[in-house]
Amino acid sequence: MKFVKRISLFFIYPVAMFGLGFAANMAIQEFFYPGAYQEKEIVKTDWNLTDKSTEKEIKADEPVLETGYLEEPVITADTSYVILNYDAITGETVETEEITPDKYIGLTRQKLEEELKEYGQSPSLTDLEKGFEYIELLSFSPARVVIRKSYEKENEGFFLVNEDHYVVVYDKSLAHIYMNTGIRTEDLPQALQDEIMRMKYIETENELYNFLESYSS
Repeated sequence: MKFVKRISLFFIYPVAMFGLGFAANMAIQEFFYPGAYQEKEIVKTDWNLTDKSTEKEIKADEPVLETGYLEEPVITADTSYVILNYDAITGETVETEEITPDKYIGLTRQKLEEELKEYGQSPSLTDLEKGFEYIELLSFSPARVVIRKSYEKENEGFFLVNEDHYVVVYDKSLAHIYMNTGIRTEDLPQALQDEIMRMKYIETENELYNFLESYSS
């Protein structure tokens, strides 16, 4: 029994001493390096947060592939090209569909507006004779383009009026005398006299001059 007791003491004593030494070592570490183990845990937590943050940043910097991208619409040869001719005097609008000019094919809305602006600064002679004022784009799509041209030209027009037995020419508004002809009303054919008594209307300046040449003395 004494032999067994000696063997047990032989093993228990070193184990006890090892345990005391480990506990003492931990106490010393805690005394000289307080919070060391706690800091390691915090560092680990911080590393995980940083790693997640870095992962997000990498994903944010990754190129994004564009899907469903649509090109800007342009005029094609199949585009319906509509012109609205607007008379600013009468308020009348006449719609016509024309062949799309070749120079407009392939243009975007912005480019077409630039072209129309340039045209407005230098319109055709035909438009100038019609009293062209301005041009504007009303609607734009690859299927249909609508452009409005505005014109403002006062029609000539004159009235022959009998005043004190003489023919006097008034403008279309009858507000201003355009000309005193010096032609006596009684010297004109009876049918023409009757027309002038009712204020004869003459549409153009050429027609007026033909009348003056025919009946002036």
